[in-house]
Amino acid sequence: MSNNERTLISFDWALKTILRQKDNFDILEGFLSDLLGYHIKIIGLLESESNKDSEDDKFNRVDLKAQDSDGKEIIIEVQHDTEPDYLERVYYGAAKSLVNDMWEGYKYGKVKKIISVSIVYWGVLKKSYVVKGSMKFEDLVGSQEIKDVKDIFADYYFIQPKLFEDKIKTKLDEWVYLFKYSKVKGEIKATNMDKAQEKLDRLKMTERERLAYEEYQLNKTINEGVLQVREDKGIEKGRQEMIEAMKASGMSNEQIENVLKLAEEKINSK
Repeated sequence: MSNNERTLISFDWALKTILRQKDNFDILEGFLSDLLGYHIKIIGLLESESNKDSEDDKFNRVDLKAQDSDGKEIIIEVQHDTEPDYLERVYYGAAKSLVNDMWEGYKYGKVKKIISVSIVYWGVLKKSYVVKGSMKFEDLVGSQEIKDVKDIFADYYFIQPKLFEDKIKTKLDEWVYLFKYSKVKGEIKATNMDKAQEKLDRLKMTERERLAYEEYQLNKTINEGVLQVREDKGIEKGRQEMIEAMKASGMSNEQIENVLKLAEEKINSK
């Protein structure tokens, strides 16, 4: 199916609003099917603190927790701002989701597999725009991977749209392009992407929906601006402290300039 590029609402806003509606589960199913490599059927959303609206999470974090037809629990999170110990929090979130489903007398054979999907707009993991983390068992004597293990351990997927170089080669790439630009581009091959284009079209929003969306985007922009200012001030403060320390150690102005230049080149090369 061909497509003229069209601006859509952001995926994080969609997760917070229309993708929670059962009639729109097909969009999530399409994305998850292309990410995981097999057909996903969502049977409903699960109650969690993440699924509830929170003033603190209005614009910098969106979570959605769903269950598929095989009983697996799927956690989807969009994270725009840098966060210390982010990977640890993701791990904790998956563990908490598992424990919350347990009760006294719970049979361990009923443990559900957790799939954690993070769409992260900063460099939590380097280089790759799609990363999967999972538990593997290895024979320490023969150094061979043991594969006949029940598939119950959590899988973690990290999508980093800003690292995507806009070369669409797979169905998943179409989704990453959507996450990066809120647009659909080129020939549509991704599962249910045509439905995403139809249902996320900004032109079809009601006036009330449009105003709420614009307020959300404004809040997000302000928040990102505040964080950037804080980061810039922190960098400048650190630079001045480093200069003062080098002067105190007896370094000449020329030596200090050379050190600062090398440091800046190293930072820019990352």
